[in-house]
Amino acid sequence: MHGSSVSRRGAALTVGALFAGVLGSFLIFTQQQAAVMRRDADLLEQLNVLNIAASEVGTLEERDEIWNQAAALVLAAMGRLRIPTVLTDTLGNIQSYSFLPDDFPTLSDGSTPDPQALREYAVALDAEREHIAISGSQIHFGEPQTLRRLSWIPYLQIASLIVVVGGGAWLILTSFRSERERIWSAMARESAHQMGTPLSSLVGWLEVLETKQPREGKTPGEPDLVDEMAADVQRLQKVSRRFELIGRKTKLEAVSVRATVDHLRRYFEARLPTLSDAGKIDIEVKIESDAPDVLGNDTLLEWAFENLIKNAMDALAPDGGRIVISYLGPNGRRSIFRVRDTGPGVQAGVRDKIFDIGVTTKERGWGVGLSLTKRIIEDMHDGTIQLEDRAGGASFRIELPHVPTGRRA
Repeated sequence: MHGSSVSRRGAALTVGALFAGVLGSFLIFTQQQAAVMRRDADLLEQLNVLNIAASEVGTLEERDEIWNQAAALVLAAMGRLRIPTVLTDTLGNIQSYSFLPDDFPTLSDGSTPDPQALREYAVALDAEREHIAISGSQIHFGEPQTLRRLSWIPYLQIASLIVVVGGGAWLILTSFRSERERIWSAMARESAHQMGTPLSSLVGWLEVLETKQPREGKTPGEPDLVDEMAADVQRLQKVSRRFELIGRKTKLEAVSVRATVDHLRRYFEARLPTLSDAGKIDIEVKIESDAPDVLGNDTLLEWAFENLIKNAMDALAPDGGRIVISYLGPNGRRSIFRVRDTGPGVQAGVRDKIFDIGVTTKERGWGVGLSLTKRIIEDMHDGTIQLEDRAGGASFRIELPHVPTGRRA
């Protein structure tokens, strides 16, 4: 929960920074283009003034001087705008060139443009706009870089709009989801609080039964009902503590998964006749005693493995079968565990969404158990859980982080 809220804040800051960056870049780009347009307007005004002056002077030398000034202004503007230009004769022979693209093909010396490529480039420029013919020469020219940059603007605007709108929609969706999670967390903690009073009362009644219930007539091998009731009350108290942990940052310590699943195995085996309509179910733990501890919360990890075992038991009804919890070894800084059963497996239509809330293959299921298990393992323990793709039964692969060196329970 804590990690999710941090990631949402980071995403919100990222989207906000991106939006501000887009607006800032458009502002800077617009100012630059405005400056270019002002310079172009100044150039046109200067050329107009020179044209008027040339028409009013009397001598040819004075007019040539004015036109030389105009030519210098035009060349300076072409240099500033970097307008690609190729000058040829009427037969297409190259006379000069300027401001070719950076990636233009060159000869082996690396600096001289390829003549054939220049001729083809002149033809390509003519396809965009008609060349200018002057005194037996032809001027072929293209667009300035400014126009090419302007052509990118619509695409940048569309891309920026998609990113900003998509990011905003994602933030709204996660905000709704976060609010819903906060409501569920509050309800879970309130439920735990409400369970406290009747549980305390049950503990008191059990103490009374222990003092008044005679034990002499119990058949050998028959479970002691008071002890079993006490175990169930302890179980209810543990469930209450689980609900209290929902939505809170949990303290992680060294946990033995072997001890946790052994406890679950003993608990379920004592209650299998009343918990399931299935035939004989064997629960097998294949975790060596020297398997490394994991960094976790014992109460929450027990809840996660309990959900997986319960799901397997439901899948094995009514024919029975086997549930195996095993340790597969290390994977980097994590330990790998597997919970699999010999049931019918998971239907192909729900495999990709098996961990989504509300998705269930049971007739009366709520579709909460596996979603809660995923949240416990991934959000609260920085682990992973996935449904393995294998024939025969369901198989879940769980990875949990090792206990850091020097840190033990």
